[in-house]
Amino acid sequence: MWDDSIINNKNKQSGYNKMKIYLKHIPADGSLKIFVRVYAKKKSFVFLYNPIDNNKINENDSYYYIGKHLYNKGIPVPRIYFYNREQGILWIEDVGDIHMQKLIDFNKNPDKSLKYYKKVIDILTKLNIDAAKDFDPNYCYDTSIYSASFIFKRELDYFYREFLVGYMGISSARKIREEFHMLSQSVSDISNNFLIHRDFQSRNILIKAETPYVIDFQGARFGPPTYDIASLIIDPYVSIPYRYKYTLIKEYYLAIKKYLSYSWDEFLNIFWKTALCRNMQVLGAFSFLSIKKKKTFFKKYIPKALNQLKYILEEPLKYEFPLIKRAVFG
Repeated sequence: MWDDSIINNKNKQSGYNKMKIYLKHIPADGSLKIFVRVYAKKKSFVFLYNPIDNNKINENDSYYYIGKHLYNKGIPVPRIYFYNREQGILWIEDVGDIHMQKLIDFNKNPDKSLKYYKKVIDILTKLNIDAAKDFDPNYCYDTSIYSASFIFKRELDYFYREFLVGYMGISSARKIREEFHMLSQSVSDISNNFLIHRDFQSRNILIKAETPYVIDFQGARFGPPTYDIASLIIDPYVSIPYRYKYTLIKEYYLAIKKYLSYSWDEFLNIFWKTALCRNMQVLGAFSFLSIKKKKTFFKKYIPKALNQLKYILEEPLKYEFPLIKRAVFG
């Protein structure tokens, strides 16, 4: 439970007890963590409270290690000033509260929107390639690689349980698991020596003084180069017109082409297969958070994610996964 004395204790240890300190809770999207913005002497910091009773590598350890690693690699992430493992406390740099989602509008200002995305893709290429160097997978609390078994259990079967059964009320589509196995194996066969964020979307990118900062990176692991760019492009929080989606996919492909053995057409195929996995994960997560966690914020984005799924199954992958398509869309 939240206890303001934790901050007071920290203040005493740091010599801040004589200052006037103001606290403001920061809402967390789908997380159980507690975030508080702390104001003191015209400066602000973010207090992250996430107590975990676990002697193994845990989510806080991953946040601390990965955050330090990305910062040292020149990736714009909040700087971590302090970590108390026993209490589950981290003090981190305040990079504001403006999600990139708020600044994107391809209908009213496509040039400005594209400018932000191109900045973010530049950061993403560095994260996927440069940050993979010297990265220690032992600090990953939730598996160190985006494997076939992980894809099947945590994304595709998750979609089946939470979206198809839990949200749609469809319980007669067990045969689609045959295609789940095919898809998970196909995506896991993509080169997986890239460091992926695994939730790289507009609400995990904060904009401060026109600079994008990447947050919520504790789930990073090794995986395919197609995962994060797919997360960004099919992000249901924003509506990117398809002509711009393909422009941005191409921009990313050209930026990392020398590290790939795929032609553009081959890359597009594996991109959309990865996007299919991500899309189903998103629908599973939004359904779970909406229904079981009563976080209705996510429910309004389910139709957008469902429309994106329909596009993937009817356009780029229209001949490859008929059972999934039939189960969802009839």
